[in-house]
Amino acid sequence: MRVVLHNVQLKSVVSWLPTNNLEMKDLASIYGEAEVNTIIKTTGVERARIADGDMCSSDMCQYAAEALIEKEGIDKSQIDGLVFVSQTTDYILPSTSISLQHRLGLSKDTVCMDVHYGCSGYIYGLFQAATWIATGACENILVLVGDTTSRMINPKDKSLRMVFGDCGTASLVTKGEMDMGFHIQSDGSGAESLIVPAGGFRTPISEATSVLEWDQDNNGRTKNDLFMDGTEIFNFAIACVHKNINTLIEDMQWNKEDVGFYGLHQANDFMLNYVRKRLKIAQDLAPSNCKNYGNTGPATIPLLLSDVAGNGHYDLRKSILCGFGVGLSWGSVATDLSKTKFYEPINK
Repeated sequence: MRVVLHNVQLKSVVSWLPTNNLEMKDLASIYGEAEVNTIIKTTGVERARIADGDMCSSDMCQYAAEALIEKEGIDKSQIDGLVFVSQTTDYILPSTSISLQHRLGLSKDTVCMDVHYGCSGYIYGLFQAATWIATGACENILVLVGDTTSRMINPKDKSLRMVFGDCGTASLVTKGEMDMGFHIQSDGSGAESLIVPAGGFRTPISEATSVLEWDQDNNGRTKNDLFMDGTEIFNFAIACVHKNINTLIEDMQWNKEDVGFYGLHQANDFMLNYVRKRLKIAQDLAPSNCKNYGNTGPATIPLLLSDVAGNGHYDLRKSILCGFGVGLSWGSVATDLSKTKFYEPINK
């Protein structure tokens, strides 16, 4: 899908991080110092924020939204859309977005939607919001994006426990003078490369799915836990992401040399380095903050924006945001972020 939507703007972004800070080096007593050092060196992840046991992604997103509303001085009655992007929703039903409408005190006329996406989810959230605005259906939309990925990981799976973190974010998308170009792609043939095999209606949780199994790298997990084939995901990313972005730049009729900022999904530093090479761009145009937060799933891009985009080091007039991963799904958005307000991550 390739489209350019007009008169829409990403107005502001806020991120909310849980206080529990997991230092990866502290896991040496469990996994061994050599193993931990190797993983840190490869991924670049030194620490991650982990949600408390009773905290949901909706809670983190609610806190981020409340902070955004306060900082922007928004009249809640003017918010007419809410998109909640998460793989860790409160319930199978009802939709968490509708719960958040009530919890945030928004109008009953607010249109709400859950988007059950991961690594590409922020792009989908922006696309949904931009579509509503471009059609005239809405004028001010909260895009709330977050995951408690740590809940899906078996503690005995060092390959994932030392990479993923938790975060909630809030973005305000409004009617404006900017354009947003989108290029979104999907390939369901790779679904089993990044999956929680059991827990849905296809394969309900049972005694059989709860058996601990070990892989060749001595990672333990059950069918109820998150599984990732790192090699397959890596191969997919370096084969597809740069093509998606380059096509979008052509659709926008931009010169690639004029793109001043690439906000890429923060999978890990190893993968980001290869994506940069395939894009043939300077490292400083596509910053990384994996070191302090790890991979926060759909929240990585808005967390990156609130963490580094507002520091004055980037020309944001031509910006590219790109998410890629679980699905398999990948997509990019091209827009002007020069007038967007980025608030520093909130740590509470």
